[in-house]
Amino acid sequence: MSKEIKLERTQSTIMRELNLILQREFPDAEFLNSLSVHEVRLTNDMSVAKVFYSSMDSEASIEDIKEEIKEYSKEIRMILASKVEMRSVPELKFEHDNSLEKANKIEKILKEIKE
Repeated sequence: MSKEIKLERTQSTIMRELNLILQREFPDAEFLNSLSVHEVRLTNDMSVAKVFYSSMDSEASIEDIKEEIKEYSKEIRMILASKVEMRSVPELKFEHDNSLEKANKIEKILKEIKE
């Protein structure tokens, strides 16, 4: 199996498992249940994973969400380690994905131009 295919498959597995973990494992968390992971990018050595997420809770501030993610990040990684078969689970770096907001903004501008 080529290295790119393995990397893609691992990224996909981590993304799927992170979505399930965030939805099911933290019922008492204020914001984690409302997060959706859109993309996971692994470094070539699979030691670091950038996790791009967005929140379905429109009233939540990004800073509060980041603080809660920071608080639970070790526990998220431990749960992920028990779910995926990897020699070592990558360090998770969470980044807010605002591409959906940008797309909505562009769509709004295009509608205004059309009218």
